[in-house]
Amino acid sequence: MMRSKEQENKRRQRRRKKQLERAIRAQSVNLETLGGLTPRAVVSFDLEMAGAFPDDIIEIGAIRLPLGRDTIEVFRRLIRPRTFINRAVRNMTGLTKEALRDKSTLDVILPEFLDFVDPEDLVVGHAIGDNDLLSINLALMRMNRKNGTNILFCPRYLDTVRLAQMLLPKRKKYNLVDLLASYGWHPRQKHRAFEDALSSYVLLECLLQGRKEKPAWLPELFTRKGGEKLVHSYLTYEKPTDGNDA
Repeated sequence: MMRSKEQENKRRQRRRKKQLERAIRAQSVNLETLGGLTPRAVVSFDLEMAGAFPDDIIEIGAIRLPLGRDTIEVFRRLIRPRTFINRAVRNMTGLTKEALRDKSTLDVILPEFLDFVDPEDLVVGHAIGDNDLLSINLALMRMNRKNGTNILFCPRYLDTVRLAQMLLPKRKKYNLVDLLASYGWHPRQKHRAFEDALSSYVLLECLLQGRKEKPAWLPELFTRKGGEKLVHSYLTYEKPTDGNDA
């Protein structure tokens, strides 16, 4: 009886995950539909994970560019893992469980991030449709079961991986670092949430530079107050020498 109940719970969770994936995909924005949007702001965000479970988030980084205001809002949080940080993640990020021991848990930080993003915002990120948005919603599923709530995070989003695949179909690699490098940009620190969130928006601007499909309302990060300084604090620029295969 106990095993049967556990199996049913697992089947229920798998069904719920499939439903989440469909709900997330339904919110995807492409280049053709981008111009028809009227968001309140554009948010670029990224997560770092502990490695063992897809909902064990240890870092959230984001920038928010409100339309109609010359401001850049920043969200940066380290999070205490609920399990452990695997070796691959430790090597990539430099984050350890000991260093995060005094940080708040995801139950505290995630609601703060959901307050940071307005429901009418457009969200941007690299592979966020398949990874980051799903991870947040899996974490919310766990929190919902605990708290008796029914919170989801399914904003409209533009995935820079899919955008790059459409605009640059001949490329072999679509990871964030390689795409940025083809435009001359190099993150000072790789595999950290805020740096990757900032890099994703820089990549978005590079991909849409000079294209007629770029909507007039899309915020320009570099021309915003403090924008250029912010970018150069986390990324370096070297003129590409390979002819920019992007």
